[in-house]
Amino acid sequence: MEETAKFAPIMQLAMRGSGAFVKAFYQRYGKEALPIISRVMSQNGVEWGKMAQRMVPAKGMKAYAESLRIISSTMGMEVEVVELSDDRLHFKGSQCPLGIEGTSRELCEAMMDFDKSWMSTFLEQEGQIRVIKCVAAGDKICEVIESKTQREIELDSPLYTRADKDSVLEKVP
Repeated sequence: MEETAKFAPIMQLAMRGSGAFVKAFYQRYGKEALPIISRVMSQNGVEWGKMAQRMVPAKGMKAYAESLRIISSTMGMEVEVVELSDDRLHFKGSQCPLGIEGTSRELCEAMMDFDKSWMSTFLEQEGQIRVIKCVAAGDKICEVIESKTQREIELDSPLYTRADKDSVLEKVP
């Protein structure tokens, strides 16, 4: 038995316990609970990102994917990587580590703010997540794309020129 495999039941219990609490909170308070769940999950994701930075000395999306693989493996879960590049990780999983199957997509997305913050902290760059499929919404698998957010030109940047008030561009919504 691999050394980390001994910790799978502990990790699974912790994740399922968190999921059970959030599920009960969501069932009791509905959509009003989502911003609170999102905020708490984001804060926890930041802490996981900091820990993962110390555990995985490499940087970048491929190193982040490796940290996700290590933690998933520790919990006894398999994650199938569909695509991995310097900017994007696309993966599938057959189960929800939190046990929120059969709840809702919106709860899944609020919970995934954990991964978004974990990834953003690990990469030291803002990230985004797109949930394609989720068992919480009744899908058979979870499918997620995590990617770096592309930088946009800031409105006060020297690269941005504001149109004249009489310009046709100013009138475009």
